[in-house]
This record gives sequence, C-alpha cells and structure tokens, in this order.
Amino acid sequence: MNLSYQHANPATGGGSYLLRFTDATLDRTPCLLVDSGVGVDLDSLLADDEYLAAVLLTHAHLDHYASLADSLRDGAPVYTAEATANVLENVLTEGEKNYEIGATDSVADAIEPLDDWETIVPEVEVAPVPAGHTPGAAGFVVRFHDGSRANHLLFTGDFTMRRAAGYRGFQSDLPVDIDALFVNVSTTDDFEETLTDSLFTLFERSQAGSRTVVTASALTAVHYAYLLGYLGEEVGESVPVTLAGQAAKLYADFGYDVPNVEAVPVFESPDELLERGTVTFAGPEVPTEGSARRLFKTIEDDSSATLVQLTAGATNPVETASCTVYDYEIVNHPSMSVIDDVVSALNPIHVVAGHGPRRALRNFRGRYDERFVWASDDDREQTLYENGRWSPPPWLSDTAVQSIRAQDWQTNGARLGDLVADGERQLPEIVRADDPDLQAEGVGVERLDDRFGASEATAPSATADGANSPDGTAVAASSADGATAAERATGDESGTHAATESETGAAARAGSDAAAESGTGADAATGGEETSGEETGGDGSLLGESVAADHDAVQDSERFRRAVLGRLDALSSDETGESVRARVVDGGEDVTLLRLLDDADLDHGDEVTVVLSDDE
Repeated sequence: MNLSYQHANPATGGGSYLLRFTDATLDRTPCLLVDSGVGVDLDSLLADDEYLAAVLLTHAHLDHYASLADSLRDGAPVYTAEATANVLENVLTEGEKNYEIGATDSVADAIEPLDDWETIVPEVEVAPVPAGHTPGAAGFVVRFHDGSRANHLLFTGDFTMRRAAGYRGFQSDLPVDIDALFVNVSTTDDFEETLTDSLFTLFERSQAGSRTVVTASALTAVHYAYLLGYLGEEVGESVPVTLAGQAAKLYADFGYDVPNVEAVPVFESPDELLERGTVTFAGPEVPTEGSARRLFKTIEDDSSATLVQLTAGATNPVETASCTVYDYEIVNHPSMSVIDDVVSALNPIHVVAGHGPRRALRNFRGRYDERFVWASDDDREQTLYENGRWSPPPWLSDTAVQSIRAQDWQTNGARLGDLVADGERQLPEIVRADDPDLQAEGVGVERLDDRFGASEATAPSATADGANSPDGTAVAASSADGATAAERATGDESGTHAATESETGAAARAGSDAAAESGTGADAATGGEETSGEETGGDGSLLGESVAADHDAVQDSERFRRAVLGRLDALSSDETGESVRARVVDGGEDVTLLRLLDDADLDHGDEVTVVLSDDE
C-alpha cells in the first residue's frame, strides 16, 4: 500500500487534509478527509477512480466544518468524538443561519461518534485521542497495514496540552509509535495570562454588582461558564453565570451541571437575564447580531454595566459605549515550545506542518534536522509512503536524505512498522474528568484566590507579606496616573486587554447615584474629589492623595490592591461610629467604590467617613 497526502484548503486556512491509500489490487482508491474547513472543494480534488471513504472531524469550530455538507459523498460517514457528535446538530443548525455552509441535514445523518478503533476500509483504521483546545476536541490516529506491519499517522487538529472545560488535553505519551505527525502550528504564547486576566475582570465586575454581558462563541461561553462556576467553588466567592441562546443549548448537549451556572436557551426579555452581579454569556463574539446584540442594546447606555468581548482575533470588537467595555483575544493554541516538545516526544520520521500563517510554516522548514519536514502552503499531492518505505520530500538532496535516515535509524531502527494486533494498545479516552482541575486548564488560581478568596476579608496576611508601603503609611485608593486599583489589577498593564475611553470614564459620569445602585443597597460611594479634599487616613495622610508612580505598591498591581484591601479589612470607626468591613470596587476614573461586607444601617445618599488604619 502507498500513502500520499494533499492540503485540501491551503489558501483558506490549511487545516484540512486529503489522504489517499493506493493499492494496485483495488479498482478505486479510498480517500480520507481530515476536517472540511473553509474552501475545501472535493469536486476538484477527487479523480474519477477515487472515492471518499470517511471524514474525520476534530472539533466543532467553523473553520473545520464550514464545507462539510458539500464534501459528503459516496455514503461516507463523519467520525468525531462523542462529545462533539452530541453538539454538532445544534452547531450546524445555528451555523446554517449565519453562514453559507450548505444543507446540513445530510451531515446530521452521517455523524458517527467514535471512541475506539474503527475500520475505514480493509487495512486502514482510525481512532480519536484527546486534543484539549475546546470541549470535546479530538485528534486522530490513522493506522494502515502493509503486510503484517502497522504504521501510524497522528493528526493533532487544533490542540493544547491544557484541559478544556474538564476534557483532557493532548497527550504525547501514546502507546503506539507515530511515524508521521500532522501538526497544526497556530501558536499562542500568552493564552494563560489572558485567560486569567479576563476571569479576573469577570469576577471583579460581578462583585461590583455590575450587569455584565460577555459576548463569545458558544463553545468559548461554555468553557468560561465551567471555569467561573468551579472557580467560585474554589475561592469561596460564587459568581452567578447565565448562558443564553446557542451557548445554553451546547451546555445542555455536553451534559454539564456546573455550580452557579444557569442555561436559558430561549428568553423573551433581555432584562430577565441581566441581574446585577450576574455574568451573562451570549453569542456571537461581537454584539452585532443575535442574542449578544439584544443583551448589549439593553446595557449599552448603562454606565454601571459592563460589556466583555471574548474574540478569536478575526473580528472588530465594539470600542465605545456608555457602559464599561473590555475585549480579550482568546485563542487557545499551544506555544511553539510545546509543539517542539510534542515533536520530540513522538519522534516521527515525518512532520507535516499546517493550519498556521505563512510565516509560521516558513519557520518549520528545516526546523527539525533529524526528520523529514513538510511545510508547504500549496495543494500538490505529496507521497509519504511508497513500496514499503517512508519517502523523503522530493526537494531534499541525497546527502540530506541519507543523513536524516541515519539519525532516525539510530533512534528507531528500520521503521518497518509495529507488529501489533488490533486493540492490544488502548489509546487515551476523550472524557471529562470528574474532578475539576483549574490549574490544568491554565487558570492562575493563586492570583484569583489571593484577590477574591473568601478568607481575604479577615486575613491579616494581606498586610503581613509586605503589601504595606515602605514607610508604614496607608496606601491611597488612586494611583499617580489617576487609574484606580481595580483598573490596574484587571490586566491593563499586560497589554492583553483593550480598554476604551468608556471603561475609564463611564462610572465617573454615573456619579455616586449609579454607584449606590450597583450594589445591594448597602454600598458607600466616594468620589475622588471629595476624598482627596476632606477625608484623611488613620495616620493623618490624605485618603485621596496620589501615590508616587515609583512606589513599590503601585509598581505591583496585586500588592497595591492588597494594600488597600488590608487597610479596609482593619477599617476602624471614629469616636461615635461603628466599624465595618468593605471591599474596593472599580468605579472608573476618579471614583472609588466601597462595597460593604457587613450589615450597616445606611441609605442611599448617606455620607460616611472612611478611615484607613495602620494596624496590622
């Protein structure tokens, strides 16, 4: 048996591949399509003596299924992991409303969930493996026999080593030898930082009593709902989450039951989903249509509300509104070093790079001296295996080929294939873990627990670890440049969060009336002008006095925030007042909000004096 591959859509994503298994004893050549993304045209790819034996679908993102309906023919099944199969009907139905993806009824009829080895044609089998990236995503191992030997290809699809909403990440310690690795090379270096920044913002806006709308793809919304629900359990400060529309349907299809998460697939009035302190998810990524648009229009002119956009980077987010506006680019791919580690661990003779920008593909040419590297961005058919031997790229010199073969021989021997009976080696299963592991998801749990943990209000460690200013004085709630502590702690300094003018000015325009409304009725709001002019800290320093820009606490946003909170935790009464605890809440430029943590007999409009104590 001979094997060749062809990029099926190099000009429109490059994540789809067509495999041909040629056997001189067969009248027609069976072909296998891995993903059917944008621009795949099998009419132009398949010859008269070729037919489609099966399609392998790695996950339910548009750039991997966009042409699936048009690709189906010859009675070919669509194999995918069970989790993806469960959501695919709703995904395709919604996709058909918004994109030109063909008639999807045929796809629904062809879907076959796969959790173990399946024979495609005689001598060719496939099996799924976990891929991370998104809930239920899969890679695929393709095994083909040549005589008594079995050879293995591995398609990673979009992958990460991280978990995705409880589903396992990609595992490189597979129980079979991989001869050819087809690896998607789109990379992201700062995903975990951006993920944690965005979760930090959502926690903070919830605790501020804001009505928060999050616009995201349905799969991303489900992923975030999982993280927020279990984060609330872990830090002891729950965040109510509502999933609306398509996200709610997929949440049910996956079978999730996450604490503090409610799924509402159909709603009459947006107001019923937008309670203060609740984080409400809807799609699409930018609120220009669908449920996202309806919810955004409801909060657009509410200066105490928040819009958070989680995008994949290919859209233009909303930048201005009366509400506070954030956007985060959430692209869950591995770093380049992770790809290098995977290649090293799997140790294939062939590495086929795809589904990445042209510059990324160029970086792979010659990247691994001891392997045959294919990093083209064209649709030429390339032979990988012929006459019982793995074939080199035609552009390599004889000297280079001999050198690579010699190095591979030293490590792997002759690569004659495995003498393995079917089913002897069990591949890792695509299952959702019973116990959530947020660190394995890439979340900076320690940072969130330090800031939002339930023990924070009474923990003296908030000041015992050096969060106080060097001279022992109380640290003011505003920094030298006028940004509030909340603004500095939500990721502005990292550059991953695009803040607009509305983010820094909306709450200030709302004034103390809107600030009072954003809480539970027991919140005290103080404008920056009032505190800087009249109130004093426990050491006699002005409460609103600016801290020098080079102050240690200002330079470290977490320490700055904790210093303020440490003072508020020890909030003392004046001679005639009572002592209560409070939390600093982001109110926008020149506005500091204090959310009371204890019961207090206060009414809207009441004036209070805030004292920041030096006591440990």
